[in-house]
Amino acid sequence: MSTPSTGSDANTVDSLKKLEATPEGKRQRWSSEIIAAEKELDKWHGSGNRVVKRYLDDRDAVETSQKWFNIFNTNVGIMEASLYANIPTVDVSRKFAQMDDDIARVAGLILQRAIQQDMAEPECDFDQVMRNAVSDRLIPGLGTAWVRLITETEDTPALEDGTTPLDDEGNPLQRISNQEVVIDYVYWEDFLWSPCRVWAERRWVARKVPMTRDACIERWGDEVGKQIPMDYKSSSKDAASSQVDPKNIIMKRACIYEIWDLESKEVIWFSKGYKTGLLETKKDPLQLAEHFAPCPKPLFANLTTSNCIPKPDFAMIQDQYNELDETNNRISLLIIACKVTGVYDRSADGVQRMLTEGSDNTLIPVDNWAMFAEKGGIKGQVDWLPLDVVVQALGQLQAHREAIKAQIYELTGISDIVRGASKASETLGAQELKAKFVGIRIQKLQDEVTRFAEEILQIKGEILVKHFDPQILAKMANVEGMTPEDQALVIPALQLLKGNEQAMEWRVTIQADAMAMIDYNQQKTERTEFLTAVATFLQSSSTVGQGAPELIPLMLRMLQFGVAGFRISKDLEGTFDKYIKDFEQGIEEQKAAPPEPDPEQVKAEAEAAAKQQDAQLKQQAQQAELAADAQRLQMEQQAEAQRMQMEAAAKQQEFQMAQMQFAQEMRQCMTQFNQEMQQMREEFAMKMQMEAQKAEQQAEIAAAKAAATPKEPAHE
Repeated sequence: MSTPSTGSDANTVDSLKKLEATPEGKRQRWSSEIIAAEKELDKWHGSGNRVVKRYLDDRDAVETSQKWFNIFNTNVGIMEASLYANIPTVDVSRKFAQMDDDIARVAGLILQRAIQQDMAEPECDFDQVMRNAVSDRLIPGLGTAWVRLITETEDTPALEDGTTPLDDEGNPLQRISNQEVVIDYVYWEDFLWSPCRVWAERRWVARKVPMTRDACIERWGDEVGKQIPMDYKSSSKDAASSQVDPKNIIMKRACIYEIWDLESKEVIWFSKGYKTGLLETKKDPLQLAEHFAPCPKPLFANLTTSNCIPKPDFAMIQDQYNELDETNNRISLLIIACKVTGVYDRSADGVQRMLTEGSDNTLIPVDNWAMFAEKGGIKGQVDWLPLDVVVQALGQLQAHREAIKAQIYELTGISDIVRGASKASETLGAQELKAKFVGIRIQKLQDEVTRFAEEILQIKGEILVKHFDPQILAKMANVEGMTPEDQALVIPALQLLKGNEQAMEWRVTIQADAMAMIDYNQQKTERTEFLTAVATFLQSSSTVGQGAPELIPLMLRMLQFGVAGFRISKDLEGTFDKYIKDFEQGIEEQKAAPPEPDPEQVKAEAEAAAKQQDAQLKQQAQQAELAADAQRLQMEQQAEAQRMQMEAAAKQQEFQMAQMQFAQEMRQCMTQFNQEMQQMREEFAMKMQMEAQKAEQQAEIAAAKAAATPKEPAHE
C-alpha cells in the first residue's frame, strides 16, 4: 500500500481504492487531501488577510505616520449596497408552468411560504449570512455558506390503554417534535475544496468546524472526545492574519474538518491530531438531488479556467490604490510645509517683534531709522520662503489625486451616478446613460449574488421536501391563511411534494433587483403596468364578447395566460382561475338548459286564457252578490296568510337542514383530513424505521464480509 506524500510533490496517489483498504489508509488519504488543499490555498489566504488589513486601515508602526486615502473601504460599502441590501422575495414555481395545474401551483405556494416564513425573523441567519458572504467576496475574494438540518424528537405519547409504543430495541418510540433548517456562515479561511481547474471538477468540499472539548465528548463520547487535540487556529501563516484574528478567546477549540466527498457520496469528520482514524463517516445523510454537499457554489472573485483559486479585487488594482495613498501622503507633507516662514537680520529687533508682538493698529519703534531706511526698510531686512513652488506642486498633486480616483472608479465600475454625485450641467439623458452603463458593469456580479442566494434557498427547499413531516410543513406554510380555493388542494399538493421527484419539478427564483436598495418607483411602475394591461384587455375583450359571445372562453384563457406572466400576480392567480372556472361552468349550464317555447304558441295560449278569464269574470259578476264578493275576498286573504306562513316554515326547515348537512360535511372532511395526515405520518415513520433497519443490516453484512475477507499482505 502506497502512503501519500504530504510534501511538495503532487500526483503521488494512483489508486484510492488501494489506499482506503484499511482505516489507517483512509485517515492518511484525508490527511494528505487536507494538507494539499491548504497548501494550494495558502498564498491566497495570505493575500486575503493583507486585503482585510488594508480594508480596516490596520497599520504597523512604520505606516502609522502616513496619510492614506482609504477609498477601498468606501468602494466596498457602495458595492455591498448595490449587491445586497434587503431580504429577497422568494418565488417557487413549477419548472414547466401550466395554467390548469392548480395542484402543482398550490404545492409551489406551500413550499414558497415554508422557505420564506422565517427569513425575516431575527433568529434566522439568512440575512446576516448573505451580508457576510458578499463582504467576503468583495474583500478577500470568496464568500460562502452552509445549510444544516436540525431534527428534535420526543417520546410518542401513551396509547388509550396506557401502553407506551416501543421500537425494536425496547426503547420508547420516538416522533419528530420540531425540525429546522439552519443556514450557517462559513469564514472564508475555513472553507476548503480539492485542487481543481474549475469548480465542476472538484472531488470534495469541506469546512473547518471549531468545537469545544465538551462538544466533542457529546458528539463522539468520552473515549474519542478526550483524545481530540484543541488545535483550531487560522490556516494562514501570514503575519497579517495575526493582526486581524481575535486574540482573547478563552476557550480552546478543536479543528474538526467536515468533508463531503462527491465521489463516494459520504460525509467524513476528521481531525489532524486524532491519530486513531476518522472520527465519523455517514452515507449521504441529506440525499439532495441537485446538490450533494449542503453548500452552494461560493462567490468567487476573478476566477480563471487555469486554477480554481480566487484573487481579491483589491489585488487587481492595487497599483492605483497604492499610488493614491502615496499621492495623498505627499499632499499632506506639502500642506505642512506650506506656511509663512523666512530669515531676517539679527540686528533688526523690530522686525521680529512685528511678527511676534504686533497687533492691529500698533506701531513698533526702530532704534536707528536712517540705517534701517538705508538697508531698504523691511524688504531689505527680511527674506521669505518662496511658497509659489510649493503651492504649484500642491495643485498638481491634487489634480493627480483626482485623476487616480477617476481611474479607480473606471476600473471598479463605480461611476458618479452610483455614488450619488452629479453635475448640474448634465442632462437627464446623460445621467440615465451613465446609470445604464453602470448597471451593465455590475450586472454580472449582481447575477452571481442572486445565483448564490437561489442555491442556498434551493438546498433549503430540498431539505424541507425530503425530510420534513407534512404536518410541520403545512404549519410552516400557514395553509389556513390561503384562499378557500387553495385550501381545498392542500392535501393533494402535499402529496405531490412528498411523492415522486419526477412528478413535480420545481425551482427557486429570485429577482436580482429585489436584493438591492428598494426602488419604490419600480414597484409602483410594475403594479401600474399590471393593472393597466389587465384593464385594457378587459375593455377590449368586452367589446369582442358583445359581438361574438362564442369567443368569450378564448378571451378568458388569454387573460389567464397574460396574468401568469407578471411576477406580482402570483397571489391573484387562484382568484382569476376561480372566476374563469365559474364563468365557464355558467356557460355550460346555459347550454344544458331546455329550449325556450315558440313565441307564437305562447301568444295564442295567452289570448285563449284571457278570453276564458273574461267569460268567467262576466259570469261571476252576474251571479255573485256583494256579500259573496266580501266573503271571497276574506277567504283569499286568509289563504294567502296561511300560504306565507307555510312557505316561511318550509324555508326555515330547509335552512336548518342545510346547516346540519354543512356541519356534518365539515366534520367528515376534518375526520378524513386527520386520518390522512396520521396515515402519512405513520408511513413516514415506518419508512424511516425500515431504512434504518436496512442500513443496520447492510452495515452488518458489510462488517461480516470485511471480517471474512483476508487482509492483503503489506508490500515493501
